[in-house]
Amino acid sequence: MAASVILALVQKLGFLVTDEVNYLLEVKPEVESLCKELMLMTAYLKDADAIHNQCKRVKEWVRQLRQLAFEAEDAIDGFVYQVVQKRNAGVVRKITRFPKLLIDAHELRGKIEGIKGKLKKLSDQKSPLEIHQFEEGQTSAPAHQLEASGEKKFQYIDVVGLQSEAEELAKLLMNEEPLGRFGVVSITGMGGLGKTTLAQKIYNRGDVKRYFDCQALVYISKEYTMRDVLYNIIEQVMVLTEAEKVALASMEARILETRLSNFLREKKNYLFVLDDVWTIEDWDKLKGVFPVPCNSQQCRVLLTTRDEGVARYADPIAPSHKLQLLDKEKSLELFLQVVFKSPVDRDTEASLNQEMKDLAKKIVAKCDGLPLAIVVLGGLLSTKRPIVAAWKNVFDSVNWYLESSKCHKALALSYSELPCHLKPCFLYFGAFPEDTEIQRDRLIRLWVAEGFLEPRGNLRIEDVGKECLEELMQRNLIQVAKWKSNGEPESFIIHDLLLNLAISEAQEGNFLNISTPQKSLNCYRRVALHDKCSEDNMSEASDHYSSSMSSSKLLRSLLCFTEMSLSHCGQFKLLNVLDLEDAPGIEILPKEIGKLILLKYLSLRGTGLKTLPPWIGNLYNLQTLNLLATKIDEYLPIEILKLEKLRHLLCFRRIPKWRSDGSIVKKAIEICRCPSPRRHLGDLSHLQTLWLQTGDWIEDGLEMLTDLRDLSIQGEHMEKYREALTRALVKLVRLEVLALGEFGGGEILLPSFSGHLYLYHINIAGCIQKLPDLNNFPPNLTRLQLYGSQLHEDMMVTLEKLPQLKDLSLVQPYDGLVMKCSARGFLKLQSLSLQWFDSLKNWMVEEGAMPNLKLLEIISIFGLKGIPGGLRHITTLQELTLAMPKEFLERVKEGGEDWEKIKHVPSINTREAVRNPSTSTEYERQWFTSTWEKIPHRGN
Repeated sequence: MAASVILALVQKLGFLVTDEVNYLLEVKPEVESLCKELMLMTAYLKDADAIHNQCKRVKEWVRQLRQLAFEAEDAIDGFVYQVVQKRNAGVVRKITRFPKLLIDAHELRGKIEGIKGKLKKLSDQKSPLEIHQFEEGQTSAPAHQLEASGEKKFQYIDVVGLQSEAEELAKLLMNEEPLGRFGVVSITGMGGLGKTTLAQKIYNRGDVKRYFDCQALVYISKEYTMRDVLYNIIEQVMVLTEAEKVALASMEARILETRLSNFLREKKNYLFVLDDVWTIEDWDKLKGVFPVPCNSQQCRVLLTTRDEGVARYADPIAPSHKLQLLDKEKSLELFLQVVFKSPVDRDTEASLNQEMKDLAKKIVAKCDGLPLAIVVLGGLLSTKRPIVAAWKNVFDSVNWYLESSKCHKALALSYSELPCHLKPCFLYFGAFPEDTEIQRDRLIRLWVAEGFLEPRGNLRIEDVGKECLEELMQRNLIQVAKWKSNGEPESFIIHDLLLNLAISEAQEGNFLNISTPQKSLNCYRRVALHDKCSEDNMSEASDHYSSSMSSSKLLRSLLCFTEMSLSHCGQFKLLNVLDLEDAPGIEILPKEIGKLILLKYLSLRGTGLKTLPPWIGNLYNLQTLNLLATKIDEYLPIEILKLEKLRHLLCFRRIPKWRSDGSIVKKAIEICRCPSPRRHLGDLSHLQTLWLQTGDWIEDGLEMLTDLRDLSIQGEHMEKYREALTRALVKLVRLEVLALGEFGGGEILLPSFSGHLYLYHINIAGCIQKLPDLNNFPPNLTRLQLYGSQLHEDMMVTLEKLPQLKDLSLVQPYDGLVMKCSARGFLKLQSLSLQWFDSLKNWMVEEGAMPNLKLLEIISIFGLKGIPGGLRHITTLQELTLAMPKEFLERVKEGGEDWEKIKHVPSINTREAVRNPSTSTEYERQWFTSTWEKIPHRGN
C-alpha cells in the first residue's frame, strides 16, 4: 500500500508542476527534486510492502516513509491553497508581486529540504532491514521473503454442486476436435470459490485418466521456478528410481525441459493442470515447456486463475468457465456437510433445533456464498459441541474468525498482487457501505478528483478509469451489478469479505477510515461516515461526527452516508472531495464551503438543497458538481460559469410539483444573467456531462462544448431554442447519451445523427410525431426510449431495422390501432417495454421476429385484445411482465386462451392494472411523474 500512496502523490505533484496556472512556479525545482527522491523510494517500497507484515522494524520503516509522503503533500497543498486563495481574490497574478507568498515559498523550500534529509536517513536504513530494489517488471518479492503461499498445496474444498460442471469441462478436454496449439480450458473466479477443487475433480475422474496417456497437476505458487515446475511434471509423468530423482533434482531447467519434451513426443495425448496462474508472463513461460503437438497428437491444458485476462490470453477464442458464488440453499448444504463431516440428509437436519438452524443460516449469510469462508467456519464448528451457546459464540465473532483465517489470506493475496496503480482504486470501494450498488460514473469521477488515475496516451482520464475497473473486474475483485446496453458496466458490487479486506488494508495504511457513531474519528486522509444508528439517535450521531472531525484538519476526502452538520467543513481547507449524496437535512450550504478552493468533487444529489449560492464560483478547481434530485427550482448563479475546470454538471429536480387543481407547475432552471462580467456556457470547454433544464443557455455556447459525452435537457418551450439546439446537436459528434424532455406540449425536432458514431443511448420524452428516416439514426444505437411521442404511423416499421438495438422502451408513443413486428426484425433486441398505448388493439409478431428477446413488459395497454401468437416462437424469452386489465390476465393464466403462447417463459409476473377514469389531468400527472423519474436516473 505504501508504494501506491507514494506513486499517487508523485503523480499529483507532477500535475501541479505542469498546471497551466503555475501554482508552484517559484518552487518548481525543489518539488521536481522531491518527486525524483520519492520515485526512487518506490522501487524499494514494493518490496517493503510485501514483507512488512513479517517484521516490525520494516513495518515501522514503511510507516515513517508514508508519513513523510503525507508531510510533503500537506506542505505543498498548503502552499497551493495560499496561491489559489490570492489568485481567486484578484490580489495577485504573479507570485513575485505578493511578498507573503514569497515568504511562504521560502518556507516550503525549507520544508522540502527537511523532508529530503529525512528521506536520506530512511534510505540508509533499508540495507540492514534487507529491503531490496525491484527490477523492472518484477511483480512480487523474492521467494525467501514471501509467506509460503504454497501452504495451499491443493487445499481441497469439497464444494457442493460441482459435479455437472466437472462433467461439462471433462468432455471439453476430451474433445477430439483440434483446439489450436494447446486446447486450453480455463476456470476463473475470485479466491476461495473452489477453482482448485473443480480442477481436481476433473483430474481425478476415471474417464479422464483413461483418455490421456499421461497427465500432471502442478500448483504454480507465487515463488515458483521453472526448474521446480519441470521437475514436478516429470516426477508425475515418468516412472523414476530414487537415484534418477536425486539426479534430476540437481539438473538445470533447460536439461529438464529437453528430457520432458522428448518423453512427450512419444505420447498420443497428455493433460496438464496448471493451478493458480497469476500473470500473462507466467503463462508465456509455462507454455514454452510443452512441445508443439504434431500429427494427431493432443495437448490439453486445464488452467485455473483469478485473472480472466490470463484466461483470455491463453485462449482468445474459447470462453473461460467462471465459477459463481453459491446460493443460500447450497451454502447451507455445504456448511452442514463440513460441520458434520458427512453429506447432509434428513437425520442431520433433524438433529438441529430451530435456534441452531437459524444460527446456521445467519453464519452462512456472513460468508456471502464464498465456499472457502463457509468451509472455514464449518470446520471451526465441527470441533465444537453442537449446542446453541457454542454456535452463538462463533456467530458473534464471525468477522474475527474470517479475518484471522486462511480465507482472509487467500483474498489478501489477490490484493497484494495488484499493480500499484490499482491498489488505491480497490481500497476506495471500502468507503461505501455494505451491499451498496456503486455507480460506475460516480466512482470514476471520485477517482479523478482523488488523483488516482495516470494519463495514458490520448485517452480521457475517465476512460483510464474505465480500464482500471476492467482490470479489477477481470481479477475478480469486483462484480458487475448492472450492464449498459452498449456492453459497458453501469454499476458494481463487491463481495462482503473483499469489502472487509479493502477496509482493513485502507485503515492499516492510513488511506481511509470508516467512522460510525460507535467509533472515534482519527486523523486519516479520507473519511467515510456510515449510518449505523437508529433514527432516534440520528441527531446524537450527527453531533458525534461534527465534534470528532474537528481534529481532522488535513482531511482530503469526506464521503457522507448519514446525517451531519456542514458547519465544520470549512476548516478542511485542503479538501478535494465532498460527497454528500442522499445525506438528509441539507437545505442550505453554509458559506464556509466556499473556502474549500481545492475542492474537485462536490455532490449534493438527493439532498434538500434549495438554492446554490453565488460563492460556488470560488471553487475554482471543481470538476464535478452533482445537483440531481435537489429542490433547486429556478436559478443557477452566473458564477457557475467561472468553473472552467468543470467536467460534469448535473442538475434536475427529483419530480415536478403539482398545483391543487392537478396541473403541473412548470419551472425551468436558468443560469442567472448579469451585465458584467460577460460569461458564456462555452467557457466550460472541459464539460463532458451536462444535465440542465431548458433555458437561454442553449443559445449561449452549447455548440462549443464539443467534448460532451452525455447531454440531458428537460423543461418546456424547447421549440424556442429549436434552431440553436439543432445546430449544437449536429456538432456534438462525441455524444454517447442524449436525453431530451419537452414537458410544455411543444414538438421536438431531431437532426440527423448519422455521423454520431459514439451515440448509443437516446431518450426522448415529448412529441416528435414522426420518426427520423432510418439512415438518420445513430449507426450504433443500442438503447432507445420514447415517451409521449404522439406518432401517427407504426414506429416498428423503422425501429425493427436498427441493426444494433438491444433495449427499447415505448411509453404512450403511438395512437394507431395496429402494430406489427416483422420476421427478421429486431435481430439484436433483448429488452422490450410497451406501456400506455391509448388506442392499440392488435399487436402482431411474425415468426422470426425478435429472436434474442429476453425481457418483455406489457403495461396498461387497455385496448389490446390478446398476446401475439408470435411470442410462442421466441424461445429466448426469460421474463414476461404483464400489468393489464383483469380480462386480459384471464386469457394468459394457465388454461386460458393465450396460455399456450407464453407457457415456455420461465418467469411470468402479472398484476392487475385499472384505468383511472377520473380526468385527463390525472392521467397527465401519472405520465409526467413516470417520465420525469425515468429520465434523470441513469447511474450518475
